[in-house]
Amino acid sequence: MTVAMMELQIQKQHDDLKNQCQVRERSTSPLIKIEGLAYMVLFRPDIEKAAKFFVDYGLLLDKREEETIYLRGLTAEHHIIVIKKGPQEVATIGLKTSEAGVEILAKEYGQPIKTHPEPMGGKYVTLIDPNGLTVEVNCNFTPLIDVNKEVIAAQWNNAGEKLRVNEPMRNTISPLTVQKLGHSLYSVANFKKTVHWYQDTFGMIVSDFQMLPGDDMPIVAFMRCDKGDVPSDHHTLGFAVAPELGHSHSAFEMDTFEEIAIGKEWMSHCDSDLKYKHGWGIGRHVLGSQVFDYWRDPFGDMFEHYADGDLFSDTKQAGYHLFSGTAQHQWGPKMTNEFKGLNRRWETVKSVFKRLPTKDDLTLSKLLKMMKAI
Repeated sequence: MTVAMMELQIQKQHDDLKNQCQVRERSTSPLIKIEGLAYMVLFRPDIEKAAKFFVDYGLLLDKREEETIYLRGLTAEHHIIVIKKGPQEVATIGLKTSEAGVEILAKEYGQPIKTHPEPMGGKYVTLIDPNGLTVEVNCNFTPLIDVNKEVIAAQWNNAGEKLRVNEPMRNTISPLTVQKLGHSLYSVANFKKTVHWYQDTFGMIVSDFQMLPGDDMPIVAFMRCDKGDVPSDHHTLGFAVAPELGHSHSAFEMDTFEEIAIGKEWMSHCDSDLKYKHGWGIGRHVLGSQVFDYWRDPFGDMFEHYADGDLFSDTKQAGYHLFSGTAQHQWGPKMTNEFKGLNRRWETVKSVFKRLPTKDDLTLSKLLKMMKAI
C-alpha cells in the first residue's frame, strides 16, 4: 500500500467516525472560558507519606500545617497539589479563570463566592460536575515567590553542531522540579453528559475522540481550554469510559526528555522505603504527542511526567480515532498491566459487576469491545 493510499484510508476512517459520533466537539455559547488546571486536592490518611511521594516526584513542599500540606512547582501562579488529612480520595480539582468568570458562575449556579485562606488566597466558586467531582473555579490567587530552576545540562552536542567542549555531560540523579500541573483524566459513568457539561460551562474543546468499532459513542475525549488564537495544551482534562470510575491519572509538565529520564531513574532507585510502582514509560503518546512516564503513588493513584506536548488554537478541529492498545503510543514499551489496571483485577471486577446492572455507559458489549481492542 502506498503512502497516499494509507493517508486516504486514515482520512476515510476519520470521516466515518466523525459522522457516527453522538458527542459534539464544542459548545457555541459556553457560560465562561477557563484558562487551565490550577490544582488538585487529595485526601490521604497519612499526609506525610503522601507528601514524600510528591517531593520525590519533583514538587516542592511550600507549607506544612497540622492537617494540610501545600506543594508547588516552578510556576509562581499558585500551588498545584494540596494534601489534606482524611479518608483516601481525589476530592477536588481547581480550575482558573477571570474574576468575571467566577462571578458569572456564582450567579448562574446560585453559589457563593468564597475566599481561600492563605497561602493560596484568591476567590472561587464551587460546582459539582455530573460525576460528583468537586470543581473549584478560581481567580486572583496569591502569587508565590519565584524559585530558580535547576540547570541539569550543559550544551547539547548535536551531530552537526558541537557546542560542548572540554565539559563532560554528568547530570545529578535527583528530583527535578516540575513546571506545572498540566492535565487530569477521569473515568465517568455518563460520557456524553460529562463532556457537554464541561463544554457548556467552561468552554472546553475536544481535541481528540477515541471510539470503538461500530459504536457511535466515544469512550475517550481529550479536552483543551479555548484561548482563541493563543495555543493551548492538547488537553487539560480528559474523560473516558473505563471499568473503574474516578481519577485515572494526573500529569506534571517537565522541560525535556532527559528530565523525564532522570525522574524515572530517581523514582526507581531513590532511598525511599515506599518502593514506588512504575506505571508505564518512557514512551511517546500518539494523541497529544507527549513524551511520558507514569508512576503510582503509595495510595494507588497514577501520576505522569510529560514533556513536548502539542498545542492547539481554537481553529484546530477534533480528531476521530479508533481505540486500541497500540493507539496510545507511537514508541516505547508495550502498555503495562499496571497501567491498564490488570494488576488490580479484584477492584476492577468489583467495579464492573456493580456497574453493569445500572444505566451508565459501561455495557457488557462495550466492555468486551474494549478488552478486545486493548
